[in-house]
Amino acid sequence: MTSNFNSHLIIIPTYNEIDNIPNFVSEISKFNVSVLFVDDNSPDGTGELISEISKSNIQLNLLKRPSKQGLGSAYRDGFSWGIEKGYEFFIEMDADFSHSFVDLKKIIEVSSNFDLIIGSRYIEGGGSQGWDFKRKLLSSTANTTSRIFLRSKVKDMTSGFRCYSKKSLNEIKYQETDSDGYSFQIEMTLRCVEKNLSIKEVPIIFNERRVGKSKMSNKIIVEALIFLINNGIKRWLNLKII
Repeated sequence: MTSNFNSHLIIIPTYNEIDNIPNFVSEISKFNVSVLFVDDNSPDGTGELISEISKSNIQLNLLKRPSKQGLGSAYRDGFSWGIEKGYEFFIEMDADFSHSFVDLKKIIEVSSNFDLIIGSRYIEGGGSQGWDFKRKLLSSTANTTSRIFLRSKVKDMTSGFRCYSKKSLNEIKYQETDSDGYSFQIEMTLRCVEKNLSIKEVPIIFNERRVGKSKMSNKIIVEALIFLINNGIKRWLNLKII
């Protein structure tokens, strides 16, 4: 079954991504999708640039927020915006070229067949490029720990390249999540598992960002650990998580 690309909204949180925006827009414009940039008042003028480009590109939309409020918060606002506008599929993607457009096409093509599509680095054919040993160890450890603690069969629970159907977002009550970073992706995945929704992992190659600084921080890592401990205990005791 081939998806109607017009029903897809790509949600891209941005904060100081001005150097990536022109090239990203050039590439994403080759796809028949809508794009929503959720900008947290970037000091480098990212929001202003997107606003200017969107005047001549009907694919682009901008949701500008007053301050930096976190990744999970950006996606929750983006989901709500898209559902109100009537979109059927919601793709999480980064603007820094860490997610490839070849993989985007693969995700879109199968999106209508599953409730959640995860671009996975940890299944056959997937992987990462440009990471040092420390970053690879952190990511693989986070996913292995997540699978064990949460008793999940999903290989890449922290992937930020994924697609949700509107049905799945409504069923998991995404608006009630309250985490960010790694833990936001884990929490959303877990909610889909708890609701017995259909989940498909497709292999992707994650590339280190071309320019700019990584948004990874110790705060994000600590938040993920706390989430895993709290919810892992509930899973092992067979208690209701959500």
